Amino acid sequence: MDRRQFILSGIALGTAASLGIGSLSWQRSLQQHNDNRDLVLSALLPALLYGALPQDATLAATELNRTKAAVADFMPFLPQRQQQELHQLFNLLANRVTQLALTGHIAALPQLSIAQRLQLLSQWRDSYLSLLQQAYHGLRELLYGAYYGQSEHWQALAYTPPRFR
Repeated sequence: MDRRQFILSGIALGTAASLGIGSLSWQRSLQQHNDNRDLVLSALLPALLYGALPQDATLAATELNRTKAAVADFMPFLPQRQQQELHQLFNLLANRVTQLALTGHIAALPQLSIAQRLQLLSQWRDSYLSLLQQAYHGLRELLYGAYYGQSEHWQALAYTPPRFR
């Protein structure tokens, strides 16, 4: 995060705190909103799976939709606390004010270029804030598991499933 993004994030957080928006967003962020999950996944999946997706746009869109469905199918099997944390992350990233605080970008996540999304994810990975590191690793593990958990992607990994007798 450069100095300009840090200053803008500070201004946004200060404004939100003075208006009381933060507490309202925080309370709403604990509830599940599938639209927010789909919005965030549509923005971050192409960046996380950069290079693994097919070159054809329709095939890539199909893979992304299947991966989003796999995430939705897998989420109920996570512990309740992890489900709440992921829902909260999705909701906070879908809200413009809290997204500015988390990403340093005023534009919505889908409006960012792939390069900006990759930079955002690497900033989270290398952040000194453990909360951002936790968000990065949680999303990465969930989304990689949903994508590579599908048997048609195993060949690219040279994975051979075990045979049971």
